[in-house]
Amino acid sequence: MSRSLADALEKLLVAGGKLASSQLTTAQRRVLEEFAHKTQSVRLTTSGRGSLYQIIGYEQVVAHLSQLRPEQREQLSADLPQRALNVARYRDSKMGGTKHALQYLLLKAVSEGQCWQDGKGSVLELSMLTQTCGVAGLAVRVGDGWHTGEPLWLIENQALFDDTSWLPAGASGTLCYYSGQLSSLMLDWLTEQPRASRVILFPDYDGIGLQNFARLYELLGDTCIFWLMPDWLGRLRLYGNRQIWQDNFVNFQDALGRLQVLGVPSELAELCSAMQRMGLALEQESVYLLPEQSQRPATTQPSDDHDLIEIAKARLGEKAIPVNLDDL
Repeated sequence: MSRSLADALEKLLVAGGKLASSQLTTAQRRVLEEFAHKTQSVRLTTSGRGSLYQIIGYEQVVAHLSQLRPEQREQLSADLPQRALNVARYRDSKMGGTKHALQYLLLKAVSEGQCWQDGKGSVLELSMLTQTCGVAGLAVRVGDGWHTGEPLWLIENQALFDDTSWLPAGASGTLCYYSGQLSSLMLDWLTEQPRASRVILFPDYDGIGLQNFARLYELLGDTCIFWLMPDWLGRLRLYGNRQIWQDNFVNFQDALGRLQVLGVPSELAELCSAMQRMGLALEQESVYLLPEQSQRPATTQPSDDHDLIEIAKARLGEKAIPVNLDDL
């Protein structure tokens, strides 16, 4: 409410003290009418189909606006960080624009000889820094030229960044920790130019993880890969979490709708189907666990829809919801 009133009072002052109501949003008109009624410093007059706001208590309006908005836009340097501008304008760093111009990537070399180049002669020797420091940091922004000729692995949990023993044999490239949600800046940066030979996303198998993949896949197409851990079905059955599934179900529905439009690979379609049938999500850290099923021949795995439904019934104690793989 305070921001709407501040915006309305600012518009009124900039207009010289008189402003047609059509120049205000519905929220701004509502709070300005309340302000006029309480303070009597603004008058609303109606003529025909139009109405006009007019300041009659200029000093009171200016004083009230200064309480809501300590600094005016023209008094502030354009070079200030966005969130500092928000504090000056709204007394709240998160009010208004909150995007940062930079994002800091934590990177590890997956294999020897890994480096990043900025296209201007600068080189980040990632393998050497990983061996020396354990990790490298790269400040990226839209418009820079940083790229690598190897795959870029994206993971959302620190445990997999600390202990990389889960990586498949022969894996190469760069491992990047993105902490749960791909930012719009990261998406813009990845899509501005090819940053890696492939982008391999290994998220939690839940609604948010699938949603992040759908966002990437919409932008990168087949150069973006969803990584499925070995024996994901056995792990989902033994270690799947129903509460996480329920908490992120809306995200799952959104991701599923996007993936259906994109024409998702069959392996990912099978994961979506199994998650929905069982009503379970699976966290990344389960990649370190070795379910009994992973030691059995592949023929002992549930092989058809009936087996999956029976697993879900046994796990949930209720009827599982089928999904048609042909729709994915």
